[in-house]
Amino acid sequence: MLSNGKWKDYESAFDYEHRTIMLFDQNKLKIKSLQLGNPNKSSLEFNVSIQWYNHIDIIETHAKWACLILNHTWHFRTSFVLDRDDLSNCISVNESKNMKMSLSIICELLNYYTWPLNPYSTTFKQGIQHIKHNLQMRDHFIDGTDELILFEYKFDKCRPAISSKINDSDVLLHDIYKHFSHYPIIQVYWEIKYAFIVPYKRTIGIERNNLPKNGELDIEFIPSNQKTKFNPLLYECDLNKLKMIGDSTNKLLHEVIKNDHLNDLATLQHTNKTEKDKLCENIKRQISYNEENDGDELILNDKILTILNELKILYHDDIHKQMGYPLQLWDIC
Repeated sequence: MLSNGKWKDYESAFDYEHRTIMLFDQNKLKIKSLQLGNPNKSSLEFNVSIQWYNHIDIIETHAKWACLILNHTWHFRTSFVLDRDDLSNCISVNESKNMKMSLSIICELLNYYTWPLNPYSTTFKQGIQHIKHNLQMRDHFIDGTDELILFEYKFDKCRPAISSKINDSDVLLHDIYKHFSHYPIIQVYWEIKYAFIVPYKRTIGIERNNLPKNGELDIEFIPSNQKTKFNPLLYECDLNKLKMIGDSTNKLLHEVIKNDHLNDLATLQHTNKTEKDKLCENIKRQISYNEENDGDELILNDKILTILNELKILYHDDIHKQMGYPLQLWDIC
């Protein structure tokens, strides 16, 4: 969460009865609360606002973040788009069985997504635009697609059913649903079919004879005994997933070799298993591989471990600029 101009990590819990988010700071062992609305359990809540956006931080974390603005005030960010989905759904729906809540829109796509909308101030058209924006942010974060080419909502599959005459109209959601039982303490279901593509202006031709050579990249290979400021193999947001192998390329490659996949890191030419084993043993001696240590002494020679050179060439290739720097770990892999 963004606090006093800085991003801080919190563990969170939801107090639905009092419409409060509890945030726990593990470093300072302190708890702070965010009051989302009226804590009076007998009142209805219509002013919950959720807006999605994406942020690329190329200065500090070298990562893409899935962000969320709650009630036009509080900014949250997550490393994974599914975490933002879950946070948004938790805020949108009141799980307390003895509590009243306002109208929520549930959209079924590949999964369920839930957004709260104020039926007294939101028209059907505005609700659709809000959903389009959030879905656009989601798809753009995942694979860079944000140009809408398909968006269909099926009125006959809505629950409760609504008239197709409402299509893209300025009628208030209140006027659509006011006749249904328990309104406005209801959830409604919209089924939407949509598709985004990468805009043509962000596509490039990939037909070429050769990739750029290492010498043309104007970059220098970093020896293993020097600390690099930016390691394209690891991102700050991925470190928690790689604690078992540490935060260095040495340890990562040591783990790969230890699991008998050296042939994936180097270019080996052999005709049988015996030749392959001899080549692997020779390479292990050249790069000072020792199965007993954790890889600190491993020599990262890009002329021997050719995958390092290939990685640099591909990482700095122009086509990756269209994917949105910096690349996530799975993009690089």
